[in-house]
Amino acid sequence: MTPAPAREDVATPATMEDRFEECVRALTPALMAYFVRRVDPAEDAADCVSELLMILWRQRDRLPEGEAEIRAWSFGVAKGVLANYRRGRIRRRALSEKLRQGLVHEPPALQDPYDEIFGALSRLRPKDRELVMLIVWDGFGVAEAGAVLGLSAAASRSRYSRVRKELKLVLAQGMRN
Repeated sequence: MTPAPAREDVATPATMEDRFEECVRALTPALMAYFVRRVDPAEDAADCVSELLMILWRQRDRLPEGEAEIRAWSFGVAKGVLANYRRGRIRRRALSEKLRQGLVHEPPALQDPYDEIFGALSRLRPKDRELVMLIVWDGFGVAEAGAVLGLSAAASRSRYSRVRKELKLVLAQGMRN
């Protein structure tokens, strides 16, 4: 039994992929220009083209026959990518604004009980003060806080022990005065 001759009207996977790559290569400059004119900042156009090419690749089996149809189909998909980009940009702006509003706060008013503590902290060296604040206010362990500051675990334990003694002395002197 002889194998049936291959039909020329059915695209084999290799020729379909070759045809797709040919079409994409020809359309990419026009698609890049499409996005450059429509996204802000223009540098995001490359990301949009990359996303578009991934979508076109996944849908390559739906590639239309004629060049004009392929161009129209590609730009139709590009329109959807642009809409997604714009929605994402709106969401990112809203989230950024929400984050900014959450970060803007008035510093706590210094109350009498805290005046001494803040005063004692202000007398410490900046790295020592930061170590204490990371541990007490930010909830880090001694070794973790030391790592944040670039200290070994042993060095951070030693420094924290020394700083606690300094703070106790400063606070005790303040209470006597």
